[in-house]
Formats: sequence, C-alpha cells, structure tokens
Amino acid sequence: MVKRYYWLKLKADWFSDKRIKKLRSIAGGNTHTIIYLKMMLLALKDEGKLYFEGVEDNFASEIALALDEDVENVKLTLAFLQRHGLIEICDDDEYQLTEVPSIIGSETASTICSRECRERKKQLALEQEALQCNTNETGCNNLKQICRVERDREMKR
Repeated sequence: MVKRYYWLKLKADWFSDKRIKKLRSIAGGNTHTIIYLKMMLLALKDEGKLYFEGVEDNFASEIALALDEDVENVKLTLAFLQRHGLIEICDDDEYQLTEVPSIIGSETASTICSRECRERKKQLALEQEALQCNTNETGCNNLKQICRVERDREMKR
C-alpha cells in the first residue's frame, strides 16, 4: 500500500479573513477556530468532505467524538460555519467544507524520496562545479602555457 501525505496550505493572511476574525471574536472563539481546523484536517483525504456514519445520534455529536471536543462547541462551530458559507450540507450523511478543496495538497512517500534524491544530486553537482572552478589553479595553467609559447618563439629565432 502506498503511503500518502496530506497537508493544508493556509494563506499567510488566513487569520485576517473576516470570517475567521468573527469566529475568533465570539465567546470561546479560539476553541471554535481549532475545531474548524481539526475538521479541515479530518476532511483532507476526502477533498473536504465529512460523512455522518451513524455512530452517534447526530452529525455534531459524531464530529465531537472524532475530534475529542465538546458537543456544544462543535454545534456552535457548525452553525457558524454554515451561516458563513464555510460548510455546506450535501445530504443527511455528507457535509462539504467549502474552502478545503482549494487549500489541500498531497503526495506519496515515493514522490518525497524522488524530490529529495534530485535535491541531493543537484547539491552534489554544485559542489563538484565549485571544486572544478578553482581560479588559482586555472590561472597558473594559463601562465605556464604563455611561457611555453614564448620559449618556443625564442627558440625559433
């Protein structure tokens, strides 16, 4: 089985987004922001989708269980996200975090190894190039060649 790594690519001004500022400004806002981030991480593998599997009575309780968060905090976070267009209910069992598809990235372990190998080869080539470009040695070679040419000219005269 191929191991795949996922990540969120948050913009540098993510916390400056008015919706995130509003989320953080409500009572317990930092907790709600962390719940939202955890939900995004949970939805990475499914391109921003969260599914209700029926383990709990409702979606909020199930997400709270998955995230190890308080149910009431998750309910408030979900209400906020829905009100501000950050989550959409596709059907009773499927929810879409609207921002996630545009901010996810992924690659396999072999891709990471290949990139690191290319970087090592590139670094080695740069080091070899630096060794071959020794200006003192090159300068001496040029002087020796000039001297030999001049000696040859003198001998022919």
